[in-house]
Amino acid sequence: MKIVYLIEDFSVKGGAERIVAEKASLLAGRCGHDVTIVSIFRDDRPQSYPLGPGVSLERLDVPFPERSRGSVVKAATRLRTLALASARFNRLMRRCRPDIIFFTLGMGALLLPLCRCGAKRVYESHLARRFTPYHRLFTPAEMCADLVVCLTRGDAAEYRHARRTAVIPNFIDMPAVSVSDYSVRRAVAVGRLERAKGFDRLISCWREAAADRPGWTLDIYGEGTQREALRRQIAQLGLEGSVRLCGRVDDIIERYARYSLFIVSSRFEGQNIALLEAQASGLPVVTFNYDYGASDIVTDGRNGSLVPQDDTAAFTVALKAMMDDADLRRRCGLNGKETIISKFSKEKIFQQWVSLIKELRS
Repeated sequence: MKIVYLIEDFSVKGGAERIVAEKASLLAGRCGHDVTIVSIFRDDRPQSYPLGPGVSLERLDVPFPERSRGSVVKAATRLRTLALASARFNRLMRRCRPDIIFFTLGMGALLLPLCRCGAKRVYESHLARRFTPYHRLFTPAEMCADLVVCLTRGDAAEYRHARRTAVIPNFIDMPAVSVSDYSVRRAVAVGRLERAKGFDRLISCWREAAADRPGWTLDIYGEGTQREALRRQIAQLGLEGSVRLCGRVDDIIERYARYSLFIVSSRFEGQNIALLEAQASGLPVVTFNYDYGASDIVTDGRNGSLVPQDDTAAFTVALKAMMDDADLRRRCGLNGKETIISKFSKEKIFQQWVSLIKELRS
C-alpha cells in the first residue's frame, strides 16, 4: 500500500516530526508499505529525524509566508502560500497515486479539502484544535476527511462535524534507565520556553513550595522566546540557587533518572510527550489538568497529583506534599511506569495504527 504523510516542515525537530518519522519507518519496515513523507516549506536545514528503508522524503519547496503587520496583506500572503502548496501537492499526488494520505498540523488541515486524488484522507491532530492557529478554518477539513485521529478524548470532542473520529495517543520507547533513588531532592520540568508551558507560574509556585524545604532544586529544560523573561523572574524572586534554565539537551530521557519529581505547568497541550517519557522513567508528576490530555495520563493519587487548571494555590500544596514524602514519590513513580507500559507502549499503539490502516484499506 502507498501511504503519504504531509507535514509542514520536516526540518523542525519537534514532537510531531519525530512521531511521523517513527510511524513511517515502522509501517515501511514491519508492514512493507511504500511510505512517503511530504514536507511543505522550504528550509535549508537538514531533515529532523532519520528515516528507515522504504520511506522517501519529498519537499514541495514552498517559501515561508512573508511577515506582514497589515491584516489584508497578511491574508493575501497566506492565501498565495496555500494555493502554491495545494498546486504542488496535487501535482505530486497525481504522480505518487497513494492509497492513504495522512494530513498533519495546521497546514495539513487547510490542504486536506483541496486535495484532488482518490486516496483516503485522514487528518491527524497533533495539537489541540482549540489552540491551533487558524483552527476556525478547519471545518471543511473535518467534513471532507474520511477520518480524524486525535491524541486525546478532549480534542476529539472538538471535531463535531467529522464523519468519524478516533483517539490514538502517541507512543514512546521505554527508557533504558529509570529512577532508582526517590530520596534525591531534585525536580525537573521540560518544554519550550513559551507562555503555553506555564513556566512563569511554576517558578512562582516553586518559590513558596521550596521556601522551607532546603536542598530542593528545579531544573527546567528547553529553549524559547521566554528565556530572558524567565531568567529575570528567577533573579527577582531570589531563586538563582534553586531554579536553573538548562537549555535544550538531546539526552533528556536518560537524565530523568537523576530526579525524583516531574512537574507540568502547561496552560494547554496537544499531548505532552515529555510527561509520558518522564512517567516511563518512573517519575511521579504534579500537573495542572490542562486541556487536553493530562487526565488521560495522570490519575490523581495513583501516579501523581492532578490539580484543577489555573488553581496555583492547589498546585503549590500538591508540590509541597510530593516534595515532603519520598515514599509517595516512589509509589506514584512506579505506578506511572505501569500506566505507560499498559497504555502508551510503542507496540500497543502501533498495532492500533496497523488495524486502522487495514480498516481504511477495505
